[in-house]
Amino acid sequence: MKVLLVHPRADRATIGLQHVMLVEPLELEVLGALTQAPFEPVILDMQLEQRSLRWHLREQKPRVLAMTGYITNVPAMLRACRQAKAMIPGITTVAGGVHCEVCPEDLDDPAVDFRVVRNATRAWPDLLEHIAGQRHLPAGVLRPGQPLIEAELPELDFFYPRPARHLVERYRDRYFYIFHDRVALLKTAFGCPYRCSFCFCRRVTRDRYQERPLADVLDELEALPQREIYIVDDDFLVSRKRVIAFLDGLTERGIDKHWLLYGRADFIADNPDLVERFQRQGLRTVIVGFESFQEADLQRYDKGSSLAQNEAAMGALNCLGIDCFATIILHPDWDRADFAACGTWMRRMGIRYVNLQPLTPLPGTGSAVDDEDLLIPRSDLARWDLAHLMVQPGKLSQAEYYDQLIKLYMGTLYKPKDLYDYARRYPPRMLGKMIAGTWRVRRQYLAKRRAARKAGV
Repeated sequence: MKVLLVHPRADRATIGLQHVMLVEPLELEVLGALTQAPFEPVILDMQLEQRSLRWHLREQKPRVLAMTGYITNVPAMLRACRQAKAMIPGITTVAGGVHCEVCPEDLDDPAVDFRVVRNATRAWPDLLEHIAGQRHLPAGVLRPGQPLIEAELPELDFFYPRPARHLVERYRDRYFYIFHDRVALLKTAFGCPYRCSFCFCRRVTRDRYQERPLADVLDELEALPQREIYIVDDDFLVSRKRVIAFLDGLTERGIDKHWLLYGRADFIADNPDLVERFQRQGLRTVIVGFESFQEADLQRYDKGSSLAQNEAAMGALNCLGIDCFATIILHPDWDRADFAACGTWMRRMGIRYVNLQPLTPLPGTGSAVDDEDLLIPRSDLARWDLAHLMVQPGKLSQAEYYDQLIKLYMGTLYKPKDLYDYARRYPPRMLGKMIAGTWRVRRQYLAKRRAARKAGV
């Protein structure tokens, strides 16, 4: 009995990272590892497939269709489940992933038989046994119409098996993250110990943080042939002691990789010696949530770090030649002067690659906004992508706001000196992907600006 594990394609309405990165569906590889006979797992990455899901459903004739995704993937997940139900009598459909675990009501649909909302790695094998008629429905799984009641859910369990990476072998050479080619993903911890008000990730683990044993992480690393490794923890740079132990483990085992990871500015600023050691052991890129160049914004976001730490961290990364992929939250109350000041600050800091995110009040976070203040309704989830303007600007029209956003992007990403440096350091194919991807984002934003001007908003 085949189990089709599907990674949905990004919606055309979604603006964002899908244009500059395509990475393996690690969560599906984990589910694939837990899928035992008589079930046979097949991973379908619709980001890269040329044929339609309908074609694959006809060819594979699965007994189970399971999908995971983010908030922007919800419409595609629902369409796929409805399509499967229409095509294959008796098929069982399952939805999961980070958004489903926090907001399962968005996937409550007659075409979705089960929604996994807690401890997917424990619930999945039991759910398959339930589908085969061999046991009762496991805890943490909801039927259609069944509401999420936190008090009735089991305790969080961070069990994590070794991913079945062979299930995506046919896609492997096409995965990349900006300048990191054929990148493999590695998970070493769950959740985050910090409490930033805008962050959705902490809601998935209900503000809990759990680390995998480093010996297990290093064992997994030794089995990975890929040189480029993307550590997808919400924040890898949490504990100085753990990072030292990790680097010691790399040395002892002779593991030689290039690293891309998330890290906080305050850790980098407070531990420049450790970051320098990490650089000698292959650290190439750090994704840093600077969030703002204004101290008041950092306090408003409960960031727990300061503007001085942001600047010290960027200085340390530049000094060491480590690429920084910075993220900045654009507050709806910004005016032209704020955008200009942000651009000046980023140039002064030497920020060359940035992800600009209009403040998005994701459900379950501390950035709640009344529905009447939203420019995009909560039902239009494909556009809840941390890229669309979500809240009516206080000092600019929507068209002006998009215009300032585009100028800020172009002034940061397309400086000739930086492009020349990228051309010296990275293969032309990777530079071409980066330029083409960011240009697609620009086109999407230009379309948003034109639509806003036409509507007079």
